[in-house]
Amino acid sequence: MVSVFIENLYKDYHGFSKPWKRIVAGLSFGSFGIDSKFTAIQSLDLKVRPGEILGIIGRNGAGKSTLLKLITGVIQKDKGTLQVNGSVRALLELSVGFNPELSGEENVYFNGLVWGYKPSEIKTLSDSIFAFAELADFRYTPLKNYSSGMAMRLGFSLATAKRPDILIVDEALAVGDASFQQKCLKRIKEFSDLGSSILVVSHDLGLVSYFCNRVILLEKGKLLFDGNPKDTIEKYMHVLAGDSNPSETYSSNAIQNLKVYLENQNGVSSNVFFINETVQLKLLFETTLLIENATVGFHIDNEKGIRIFGTNTHHLGDTNRSFKPGKKYNVSFEFPILFTSGKYTLGVSIHKGESHIEGSYFWRESILDFEVEPGKTEKFVGICHIPTQFQTKED
Repeated sequence: MVSVFIENLYKDYHGFSKPWKRIVAGLSFGSFGIDSKFTAIQSLDLKVRPGEILGIIGRNGAGKSTLLKLITGVIQKDKGTLQVNGSVRALLELSVGFNPELSGEENVYFNGLVWGYKPSEIKTLSDSIFAFAELADFRYTPLKNYSSGMAMRLGFSLATAKRPDILIVDEALAVGDASFQQKCLKRIKEFSDLGSSILVVSHDLGLVSYFCNRVILLEKGKLLFDGNPKDTIEKYMHVLAGDSNPSETYSSNAIQNLKVYLENQNGVSSNVFFINETVQLKLLFETTLLIENATVGFHIDNEKGIRIFGTNTHHLGDTNRSFKPGKKYNVSFEFPILFTSGKYTLGVSIHKGESHIEGSYFWRESILDFEVEPGKTEKFVGICHIPTQFQTKED
């Protein structure tokens, strides 16, 4: 027996090219006026078994949310087979439906009824709901006095107070601080151990890699790959690489047709990397004049504009390089990702000598963007990752 069985599933969205065609469609009960169609899910086959934690990844518009809506019954399929065996609960916007004027206790009661709990069940579960959310002291406080994180914690605790047969999590695990997030993941893992099927949609590839035991990749509504987290995420990197190949060139008076891109450790151009992964930065360009004592450098800034790292070929020992006019050059740097997860920008420069003060031929900030995901790296704090070992001895 499977929890979710999908075979040859299709879902189309219909629209109108002009406002008046919507009126025509309404008057004709849909027989006329509808002249645009977008296929969100096509020819999809999928089986989800009890106890499985299935990650669903893909680019925006790949069909992830549509698939979840079909499974939860929010929308109906157009063609194919869709069987859902057991109770379904979806964790989406956790605090949606809460009334800010009511207390936490009252919100738990009324929203519990919406979730399908019986009044007697809510009364029985109420203490454990507030205990898990760490909000026992705020039980009778109006929700308008809660922080957004407190409201989300209460929403998660309420939604998971009873174990469903199928639990759907759509980008809803950023709940509270790090310790509470771990409590949420632990509860979901316990549900899996007891036989619940867990479907996780997330752009956090580190979470998907760490938490899921199977991952599928959707692309334009189709199932592109189905396998273990490592292989599926690697396939996703290849998909992203199709958009991250250098298509834009940069030029200055001395430098022409400069292209800059990053490659992962498999030699694939990408803009998403994991901590401890070794990457290559490549610069391809032509020169229009003789540049003596030439230096090529780069620097990396985080999303707050803080300079994480920077170096150049002069600092790395190449102090007597000349670039000749009309020639093409390929300069590459190789380095490990040893900084925390997040979003970063990379800038490059081509100049004379140790720094651009002696003569600058090209300089550009934020020439490309990239992201760093934690992967399976152990937790740490700060902006850089230093691989650390320890031992404990008893004297």
